[in-house]
Amino acid sequence: MESIGGFTVTDAASTWCQLATVLSREELTAAGDFILSGRRESGGGRSGSLATLEQLRAATSRHSAGRGATALRWALEHVRGGVDSPQETRLRLTLVAHGFAEPVIGLPVLVDHGTLLLHPDLAWPNLRLVLEYEGDEHRESKRRFRADIRRREKFEAAGWRVIRVTADDLGEELDAFIERVRTILTARRAELAR
Repeated sequence: MESIGGFTVTDAASTWCQLATVLSREELTAAGDFILSGRRESGGGRSGSLATLEQLRAATSRHSAGRGATALRWALEHVRGGVDSPQETRLRLTLVAHGFAEPVIGLPVLVDHGTLLLHPDLAWPNLRLVLEYEGDEHRESKRRFRADIRRREKFEAAGWRVIRVTADDLGEELDAFIERVRTILTARRAELAR
């Protein structure tokens, strides 16, 4: 426990464990991803993490007999660092749940003839395939929308295929999205085998 502004609060790892009684295991994983990742700052850096994986493990161990312990153990196995949003976590967990290999988070990819380093949300490096989650802010901000177009073109010029993912793909269009990913993976394997 610590005091912030005169209020006594629990540390991030303990708070994460307390959330296990009200969040789904996927939501708990997203919260754990944020705790490990911190926030992305302008310029590409990150703020410090709120807790380490070891601290999450220790807190989970202390809460092993409490409500939500099963969800905590599941989430602990699935938390990852370097994640930028809950939807990226949801996308990764959805892909794995549907039998896909776990994609790499924030893989460094050189583009522009090796002069620029980009970090896609998720990637399968062996297939030179990236997945970019695009929330509403990607279309509502003119600057972001235009930057996303240039970003995709840079990946593609460097020989990477880009799959753009939206909320519909993880919701009402999930079955079609999973089929689309399967089709793209099959085609990509064949293309790279030539």
